[in-house]
Amino acid sequence: MTEISTDPDPAALRQALAQHPGVVLESLARQHEVSYRTALDCLPAEMQTQVPGTCFAAAMADMTDWGDVVVIVHTADLVLEVKGPLPAGSFGSGFYNLHGETGLSGHLRANHCATIAFVRRPFMGKDSASVQFLNQQGECMFKVFVGRDADRQLLPEQLARWTQLRDRLAAEGCA
Repeated sequence: MTEISTDPDPAALRQALAQHPGVVLESLARQHEVSYRTALDCLPAEMQTQVPGTCFAAAMADMTDWGDVVVIVHTADLVLEVKGPLPAGSFGSGFYNLHGETGLSGHLRANHCATIAFVRRPFMGKDSASVQFLNQQGECMFKVFVGRDADRQLLPEQLARWTQLRDRLAAEGCA
């Protein structure tokens, strides 16, 4: 495993993002030997809003009725994408348990979530909007992306919900 730098060069990261605004942040972080969080923090302020991980339950509950979204887990070995509705969940046995009958289900360590980032930026020539859950080590646990229509445009209703959730959680602070 690559050692994470304790002295990252934010100027180099910002330059790389300026040259390639749609770069995969996990790849950028690995290339510069920094945490995902360090790469994310180098995005322009207008592309991201971060709220505390204590907003986890509120964020997850809100997204359950958005319709089909894309959940992505990206590690060095895997990019897993699941398209469909985000199932409701509840806390139990140290996990946030997703109650999906089909499609997405599982058990999330919500207490490991330190930060939730609302990210809107270009990716592969298209606008993208996601809710990203980061752990205490600054790595991305998973991302929930706003869905797209048949023309690959963001679904306007979901984008409106994303904006409302971002603004509400930023104002509340979820203490």
